[in-house]
Amino acid sequence: MKKTILCLCLVFTMVLGGCSQNETEKQAETATQTKNAVKDKGGDSVTSLSEYWQEGSAPAKALSDYVAAVTTEGSDSFIPAEDRIAVFDLDGTLMCETYPRCFEYMVFTDYVLNNSDYTPTDEIKAVAQEILDTAWEDKPEGISTRQAAAGAVAYQGMTPAELEDYVVSFMDSEAEGFAGLKRREAFYKPMVELVQYLEENDFTVYIVTATERNIVRALVKDTLHIPPERVIGTEYGYTATGQGDTEDGDYTFQNTDKVVFDGNYFGENAKMSKVDAIVREIGKQPVLAFGNSSGDVAMCEYTITANPYQSLSYLVLADDEKREWGDEAAAAEKKSEYERAGIGTISMKDDFVTIYGDGVEKNEDAASK
Repeated sequence: MKKTILCLCLVFTMVLGGCSQNETEKQAETATQTKNAVKDKGGDSVTSLSEYWQEGSAPAKALSDYVAAVTTEGSDSFIPAEDRIAVFDLDGTLMCETYPRCFEYMVFTDYVLNNSDYTPTDEIKAVAQEILDTAWEDKPEGISTRQAAAGAVAYQGMTPAELEDYVVSFMDSEAEGFAGLKRREAFYKPMVELVQYLEENDFTVYIVTATERNIVRALVKDTLHIPPERVIGTEYGYTATGQGDTEDGDYTFQNTDKVVFDGNYFGENAKMSKVDAIVREIGKQPVLAFGNSSGDVAMCEYTITANPYQSLSYLVLADDEKREWGDEAAAAEKKSEYERAGIGTISMKDDFVTIYGDGVEKNEDAASK
């Protein structure tokens, strides 16, 4: 009897708003905070995929129809706001990775080769030089792993805030593969519009990328307004400045300590690692997924496999050879492969009205230098 009375009292208290917010209210509050943050920084409400998407674009229509269906209460396809999870890859999905390499590679080479405050080892310098020497060629085998591991060592001893400061400064440099484009502007406008459109419809958007997490946090903060806790990326290790060789489990952080990178690299967040990270860090199966390469297929397949809700996944095709450094023939092969797996495709050539906006052109001379 006492237990029954206690339970009724608790329910009554919660109904009156006494104890805590339920999960739906928390989700709604987070969505509102995100919208307000965008508006505070000069962002506009996005109520449709129209400004940067071609009229008649099949993916834009499918996504618009999907959002309408899953956000309409009473619809058979309705998804509660707290379960509207969308995951996006970064390089080649939301922003340029061909100027001439993805941002992470280029900020690393700049830090190693052009930063007077840092003296690289011969091994670290060799990785940076390899990236530059092969910039306009196919990626060397294993360069992603070599770069990530070298980056962990290069940034050893820096605080995350110090790395962010370097990244923000480098974002103001010119994107060599284009004329009229700085690196901070090198986001695909249609995909930015898509992110904003989803957030307007109470989707919670995460970045799930192979790029190091702190670098991505700095990159997306002012363009996509994605909060740091919704960025999932490749991980570097951390230590306290006073810790020395003491194991984490044996050391207590002191008020004189700073947290700095410790030189360790825990593997690239790609393919199945992305699924693993989603399960661990989000704890819910996404209903929308967007990527651009084989490293994103696992995340896309996971999203649409045995999902209790209606779900979609798309891969962006780098098939625009005039406005971007795309390869139409290679993209056509990928399109067939992806669609056989049940994954939709977005064509930069056919679906985007613009990629980077007016006044931006490919810098054809860059590749011949």
